[in-house]
Amino acid sequence: MMTRLEFDKSFYLNPKMQPLGGTSLTNLLRLLAWNRFSVDWRFIPRLLYVSLLVTIFSPLRIYEKIKFDKKIKETEIPQIICIVGHFRSGTTFLQYLMGQDRNLSFVSTRETMTPWIILSFDKLLDNIVDQHLPDKRPMDDLEMRSRLPYEDEYAIANLSPYSFYHGWYFPKNIYHYFRRYVLFDGVDNDTKERWKEIYRYLLKKIAYKYGGKPILLKSLVNTARIKLLLETFPNIKFIHIYRNPYHVYLSTWRLYNSIIPIFSLQMVDREFLDKFIIDFYKELYKRYLREKESVDENNLVEIRYEDFVKSPVKTLKEVYDKLGLGWFEDAKPYFERFLSKYKDYKPHRYEIDEETRRKIGKEWDFAFKAFGYEK
Repeated sequence: MMTRLEFDKSFYLNPKMQPLGGTSLTNLLRLLAWNRFSVDWRFIPRLLYVSLLVTIFSPLRIYEKIKFDKKIKETEIPQIICIVGHFRSGTTFLQYLMGQDRNLSFVSTRETMTPWIILSFDKLLDNIVDQHLPDKRPMDDLEMRSRLPYEDEYAIANLSPYSFYHGWYFPKNIYHYFRRYVLFDGVDNDTKERWKEIYRYLLKKIAYKYGGKPILLKSLVNTARIKLLLETFPNIKFIHIYRNPYHVYLSTWRLYNSIIPIFSLQMVDREFLDKFIIDFYKELYKRYLREKESVDENNLVEIRYEDFVKSPVKTLKEVYDKLGLGWFEDAKPYFERFLSKYKDYKPHRYEIDEETRRKIGKEWDFAFKAFGYEK
């Protein structure tokens, strides 16, 4: 018997914390049409709120496009440094920490949510986004602020239909979004080229805004797009962070329990999501392990989560040295200052039952072997 994922009823009439509010009307209508307007009646207030935000932001979006698009097209994309790894592997803390480096730029939380309006109305939009954000991320209690770095995939989702994160809003079709826009299985070249152009457009806007500094990205779904990213940004550098698969599984469930009720426009069954969590990990990492061989050895560094949290500054020194980023000593004081804020931070502790231990040990056996963890 299927069991529904639990949704706190207070979420039904609380439409805030909606990344989709920064999309365009065209993109919103396209998503609704493809999903056959399959929105659960409980979430109609959420959809109406998103539609209102999209309508309010439309004149600002048109203004920025008219004023800046010519300059953006002429902008060169700088060095790209991309953090990859599965959800709940320490990618956010790594990005927050590296984001303290004044020599790097990044896509901020607010810029991922309003990617059409990156160059104008900064103060106004920062204030709006901060009012909608919780003080801490619901899945791990790290702080949330409009100017902190965030996942650029949210920006891709707001700029286009070519994103896995539309599966957060329409979880019944989450397999479709994963296979089509993460693995790009069965996708024609025209769609791939449109995806590349959207990505280039976003990063040109960031480069224009921040004066051509190297751009630090964090995109978990890029873990399975290594070859496609090499085609799009030939000199891209990768930082892969990995974690004990047992912890990843349990923490991923904490993520889904936190964000699906906040983002979703549909009810979904727990058993369906559990199967997806297992399949997603397998297909993501089997693709990564194949495609990482295409990366120049000087453009890929892999770090173990457990080593990183024990010695973050030492680990970053190794990362900077391996990738040829020659300004570590300039950035080191900023890293240490940021880490002092988290000296008392305690990560969530998990307990695993024997049935789950056996299931994950069997389903993800290849990953235990690849990353050197004992079952």
